[in-house]
Amino acid sequence: MKTILYLQPSGKTSAPDKLAGVLEIAARNGCHVQVIEEHPTRKLLAELVDFWHPLGAIANCGGDLGQLDASVFGKLPAVFIGHDPSTLPRRCLNVIHDQAATARLAARELLETGFENFAFIPFPEKRYWSDERQRAFCAALALNGRKCRVCRPPSAPRGGTAMMSALRRFIASLPRPCAVFAANDWTAEQVLAAARMLDLAVPDELAVIGVDNYAAVCEHTSPTLTSIEPDFRRGGNLAALMLIAASGRKRGWRGRRTATFGPLRVVRRASTRRPPLQDADVAAALDLIRREACTGLKACKVAAVFHCSRGMAGIRFSQATGHTILEEIHAVQLERAKELLANRNIQLKAISDFCGFTHPNSLRKFFLKATGMTMSAWRRRHLA
Repeated sequence: MKTILYLQPSGKTSAPDKLAGVLEIAARNGCHVQVIEEHPTRKLLAELVDFWHPLGAIANCGGDLGQLDASVFGKLPAVFIGHDPSTLPRRCLNVIHDQAATARLAARELLETGFENFAFIPFPEKRYWSDERQRAFCAALALNGRKCRVCRPPSAPRGGTAMMSALRRFIASLPRPCAVFAANDWTAEQVLAAARMLDLAVPDELAVIGVDNYAAVCEHTSPTLTSIEPDFRRGGNLAALMLIAASGRKRGWRGRRTATFGPLRVVRRASTRRPPLQDADVAAALDLIRREACTGLKACKVAAVFHCSRGMAGIRFSQATGHTILEEIHAVQLERAKELLANRNIQLKAISDFCGFTHPNSLRKFFLKATGMTMSAWRRRHLA
């Protein structure tokens, strides 16, 4: 069987989705994907090539692979994911996230908050993707007649007290209310920590959005963090397609050497969501529904969040959102079902288990009523 070497740093937040994208294309082409979580050296790669005789390698750059030397691959066909294009030799194949498209999406999302003041918080260490997001975000705001304040972090260790002190001073200096775009989820987490130290109300005084939708961060900040999720699976698809095509060409690759994938969606959480009535109980209920709707959540559990009777809780929720608690639960379940249907590798009968339905027939009836289409028909249309 043909083999693809997949090199990734351990603990890379986007690794599962990128790898899933590579595996999807590899399976269609009868390839085995061998995952390697070691820093590639010439010696290691020579041994791997001698053992596997691979088609080529895909390197998911980031972490300890961020400054990977392309020359270590020698004549082995290689595709890089997320490598700084300016530091790669011209002959190399690279798949990168469209940083500008993500920054523009962040700008649209924050402009809709109605805030007049905006800020960008870069990653504390020099990264090309942070610089590109900053430029595109500021340009998008300027296009809409808004200015953007940019934090200038000190040259200090990431996560250290000096960095946090500088960030806290910058946040304190911002006019409020202010909408903040952080370079990634880790940076946004630091912004929320600084806001807590300053006793700022989020999102009323400070709305915050990050990038990556890394659940380990976004679901455990206080409040939970709104984030833009890049289409990492698409990035993996592109890398595998490029590698398979390049490995089959004796005269070398003649197409575009850089492919891009964009943002997939905005996952809205409490750090930007402002309930119409500014009702803290409604905000907590919405957050609970978004987290647990697909685990079999019942409306009575959501009503228990309110410090009042169940009937009054329903009234307050409807007044604030324009629909009932159950309708909100169903909306989240429907969105999740559509996400799963978009993946052709997931069987229809298995989707109900991930959407909070006890039986596949229950989901089928619900989906048909909500969309006017069967699940299989929706999948065919979407994939077409």
